[in-house]
Amino acid sequence: MKRTIGILLWLTGHAINLLVLLAAAVYLFGAVIWMHAPLLGALVAGAPMALPALGLAWLCTRFGKRLRDNVPAPARSPTKRWLLAGVALVALGACAMLVRSGVKEYECQAGRSRNGDGGQLEARRGGFERVCPGDLERFDVGFLPDAIATRKLAFTPVDLSHTPFAQLEGLGRRAETVGDVRSRLYRGFRLPDGHRLTLFEQDMSADGSTSWRDPKDEPERINGLAARLVVLQDPSGKAVSLLSWMEGRRDYQLWIDANVVREPLRERLFALAASLPHAVPACPNEPPPRPADEPMPQVSTRAQVDAMLDISKRPCK
Repeated sequence: MKRTIGILLWLTGHAINLLVLLAAAVYLFGAVIWMHAPLLGALVAGAPMALPALGLAWLCTRFGKRLRDNVPAPARSPTKRWLLAGVALVALGACAMLVRSGVKEYECQAGRSRNGDGGQLEARRGGFERVCPGDLERFDVGFLPDAIATRKLAFTPVDLSHTPFAQLEGLGRRAETVGDVRSRLYRGFRLPDGHRLTLFEQDMSADGSTSWRDPKDEPERINGLAARLVVLQDPSGKAVSLLSWMEGRRDYQLWIDANVVREPLRERLFALAASLPHAVPACPNEPPPRPADEPMPQVSTRAQVDAMLDISKRPCK
């Protein structure tokens, strides 16, 4: 009976290791490849979730092997006992960090839902919106070397060589697909004061997508074009200021990891946006886009959805 229990524990430990490995691979693929999170940040965020399971797997395999082979428990040296105690404390600390961050995120989201419109007005006092920590994660983009990121790009990004961007330290690029078309590009920069700046552009003429923006939400102007500035800050003080606008079929977003309401970076953010040259669309002969003051339809027909997804039906291939 003891041997059977030992075999089951030993197999359970190895099964847990395999499941953790599979879950880690899926998590890293989604975080780094799909969500463009930095690899180091994804590893740091995922470690507290993996350590408890790995510790349980180690206990199962260790005691399972001892029961299976009927090996008596060896006398442990003081050094080994202190080492095991340290490992246990690290695992407990990781669990505590995971639980604490989860509770804080839940309380933040629950409080925002409970307060409703009144909470939204309260969150926007002071000229910026107070958000939960998880709301800012999508702005942490992991960049790749230029040669890798721009491979098979379906459009020509705007040339930054004659703009103030050329004077900044480049952090790399990251391309993204819409359907099967690589029509989105992120470019990262570092300002002399250490702030990170990200320029996003999407050529919707390349992928056939459409976008509608409410003119009432765009009081700012970039070279005469309607623009929107959104400033977000979480309880820890981490902030993102996002400036977005459209030039024809080119969708732009420019954000900085700072609160431009509290830091004197607003003028510089707008100056960088205004320095961009005119974009050359990948598909200049496509049908004209929907007028800016005409809202998107609530329901699209099957033919409209097929036309957008089927690359053979687009004017540019």
